[in-house]
Order: sequence, then C-alpha cells, then structure tokens
Amino acid sequence: MQVMLGSVVSLKSGGPLMTVEELGEHADARCAWFVDQAVQREWFALVALQPQVSPKAGAKKVVK
Repeated sequence: MQVMLGSVVSLKSGGPLMTVEELGEHADARCAWFVDQAVQREWFALVALQPQVSPKAGAKKVVK
C-alpha cells in the first residue's frame, strides 16, 4: 500500500477519514482526525489502513 504524508486513509475495519501526519520506522503511520472540533491522533499499522479519496475542498455533504 502506498501511503505518503498527507494521504487520506481510513481503517479497513471502518471509522473516520484520517490524514497521515507522520510515517514511522516500524511500518506504521500517525494519523489525525477530528471528533467534534477536537483533533485526535494515533499510530496505526500500515496494514490496517486503506487509502480513501480526499473530499474536495468546498464540497457540500448531502444528508438524506
């Protein structure tokens, strides 16, 4: 899996979209995401992540 700094990813098991902030030395990545207005950060194994399409700036989310 190709993950670079700034990549948008999610866990294969589900969850929020996250941004890769740092790549570790042990096949892991530190990711950041928001819960309400608070930023959360955690390290995840690269094998647990899947790349996602980055939401376009200014795109409106439609809730049905």
